[in-house]
Amino acid sequence: MSQDEGQKSSPIFISLIPHLMGGEGHIIPYHQAVNQAIKKIGWQHNIIIPTDHNLNNIPSQWCECLSPYDLEAEGNGWQKILRIQQTWELSITIVNYLRNKVINQSDLSIIFLERFIHLQLLALVIALYLVPTKNLSVWLLYRRDTHKDKTKFIYKWLNNLVKKRLSKGRFKLLTDSDLLGQSLSNYFEESVIVMPIPHTDIDCYSMSITENDDIVCWWPGSPREEKGWEVINNLVNSDVKLTQNICLIASEKSKLEVPENGLKVKLVEDNLSRDKYHSWFCLTNIILLPYDAEAYGERTSGIFTESIIAGKISLVTPNTWMAYELLKYNLSELVIDWQEGQKVFDIVIKVSKSPIIKDKIKAMQTSYQQFHCLDNYGCMIQKIIKEMV
Repeated sequence: MSQDEGQKSSPIFISLIPHLMGGEGHIIPYHQAVNQAIKKIGWQHNIIIPTDHNLNNIPSQWCECLSPYDLEAEGNGWQKILRIQQTWELSITIVNYLRNKVINQSDLSIIFLERFIHLQLLALVIALYLVPTKNLSVWLLYRRDTHKDKTKFIYKWLNNLVKKRLSKGRFKLLTDSDLLGQSLSNYFEESVIVMPIPHTDIDCYSMSITENDDIVCWWPGSPREEKGWEVINNLVNSDVKLTQNICLIASEKSKLEVPENGLKVKLVEDNLSRDKYHSWFCLTNIILLPYDAEAYGERTSGIFTESIIAGKISLVTPNTWMAYELLKYNLSELVIDWQEGQKVFDIVIKVSKSPIIKDKIKAMQTSYQQFHCLDNYGCMIQKIIKEMV
């Protein structure tokens, strides 16, 4: 077999990222982790992103070739009509990339889309109908409650269009939550594969905790309502009596004010580098995740997964995916009512000192390290491929 033939037989895995969200969230570290997992199994991994993104932390190997329009931006009726044209332009940039870099380059090329709205999925559908698809496979990873959206029927329709365009068995639905996977499977009438969360490269074993024995509580991520901004603001301003020093870490964007009740508040920059993000994880005792139960009833939290991987105690809201996961490991003590500030801080102090809680977290950490890791992510990809053949 010639070298060219050998290269052609190796699958090409293509991360399609139509919107980088200004670098916020887990998009960049997620696909960096996917890249590491793909390299471990010896495949080619291409990552395609929009042009004109104005971000400095993008790896040089990522291909800037997609149209730069923000199809997710808020707008009036006329602006949304104009997005049909922008959707078409996105599809053409996908077509150009596939024709120049993918078609006829491998026996199998996998287009992987893990964060998208219906317009971005529509752009991919259009592109698929403009190129040969004999050697293409499409994997869509849903991580939202799409089955509850007003536009859920659009996603179902677009899924079916993708499936009809591909060879039999080449269309795959994925998610990262078994709860969400079951609901999506019921609505889409398709099997849904539950994938690991790969961006979990946090090692806190070599880090010390704090200099002055504060209990450090961190509310990480963007300060959105669905992530509990009102809860955190109420905690900061509640009338409490603290029996031990507690320091709350949050994003500057939260605009939390320093209270008069003895609680320390430290605001950190909004978009932390990965190294600083890891450092705060390692210096934190308690992760606060007062997420909205309706928004996070089935969908996962990357921050929660990272906190468990880091061996940290997380306090969460009842009836969320995070609570479901904690209950698997008999950690009901960490599923709390956030309404009374005094009770919340009493729980913070209690669980931070509990050796029983720490032992349970350690057991959960070990289990998570085995499932949510690069090796298992790569194994899952290979398993999907084998089932396709």
